[in-house]
Amino acid sequence: MNKKGQFLLLAAIILAISLLISLSFYRKPTLSIIVYRGYIQASELVALARVWVKSDFCPLCIAKTSRELLQLNKTYQLNIPRTINITVKSYELDLYDGFKNYTIVFYTKKGKYVRVVVYYEYHYQNSYFKKVKGEEILYYNYTLRYFHEYEGPWGSLIKYPVLSDPNQLADIRYLGLGLWAVGVPSNSTPYVLLDEFEIRIQVGGS
Repeated sequence: MNKKGQFLLLAAIILAISLLISLSFYRKPTLSIIVYRGYIQASELVALARVWVKSDFCPLCIAKTSRELLQLNKTYQLNIPRTINITVKSYELDLYDGFKNYTIVFYTKKGKYVRVVVYYEYHYQNSYFKKVKGEEILYYNYTLRYFHEYEGPWGSLIKYPVLSDPNQLADIRYLGLGLWAVGVPSNSTPYVLLDEFEIRIQVGGS
């Protein structure tokens, strides 16, 4: 066999070996489905908890929104795990000092999944007079501390929501880290502020 024939034979052998190796690695493809439950699913429960707090833990609201989220979970395959929950509300509100605490904990079969705390407290500092529409009005000055705590797959996160005054009568000043200076008309207590999620914060009485 001449050199050309030897070269062609060698090329054929190499090609055959390559084909055999390729076939040896061939496998019928299989479909793998991975269900990922992470921050997005947990954050949906945080949003649900805020709606419950906004309703002041109204049983009808809790039942209705739970059904709605369950339906959305099925329809859009959101992969939110099945949970049970515990809700706790405690408060003591009077003219000079007060606090209110909402706590919601969602559990899966593996244990605690998401915990949401909405908390505020206020303390009377002093009084002052303010002229409103030509009339001297007595104002009560308070310090108000307000925060949300979200616990989930991300760890623990503290949020300081922005407050607004729908009646536009209070003097509000943000001091930082969830602390506010709030002056409210003495003839309008308890005075209600709203946060960015429309949750009510009550200052100066029940």
